[in-house]
Amino acid sequence: MSTQIVRCISVLLTGILFLILGDSALSLLITIVGILFMVPGIVSLVTYFLHRSLHPIFPFAAAGSFLLGLWLTVSPTFFVSIFMYVLGGVLVALGVYQLAILFTSSRLLPVAWPLYLFPTLVLLLGLFVFFNPFEAASLPFIIIGIGCIISAFNDLVAIYRSSKSRKGETTDITIEDAEIVK
Repeated sequence: MSTQIVRCISVLLTGILFLILGDSALSLLITIVGILFMVPGIVSLVTYFLHRSLHPIFPFAAAGSFLLGLWLTVSPTFFVSIFMYVLGGVLVALGVYQLAILFTSSRLLPVAWPLYLFPTLVLLLGLFVFFNPFEAASLPFIIIGIGCIISAFNDLVAIYRSSKSRKGETTDITIEDAEIVK
């Protein structure tokens, strides 16, 4: 399976997840990441204190991992707000990228004007999320979910159209004059 299709499926599933779970999905994800940072930090710190004679240098990285994990676990809402800016920026970049691909491919193939609507919508959704991350808590997640789904379908259509046009591209080479070299 092509990496483009895997990316489209991942974006589609992310969009569906955001639509179903809303803002609780991101808080849960950040809490899980926090726990994943805490566990190795705790293990390293316990190992250090149990075998201090073998490890004379304090494991600052383990302490930092534990503290970051604790912070992520205790206040996931702070990181949710940061994540909203990042996701808004990603949607803006994705919309611009898709528009650029359409403009570039319009030089080679005719591109119907409705195909420009989806990337424009993704771009506008990204701008809305980026500039209004603190609107109603679930609204940005619904918008991000819709944006991810639209983006995934748009990419799937583009992949289908480009593979369809590539199948029709066969060029015949005519050799007019050739000489056999021994």
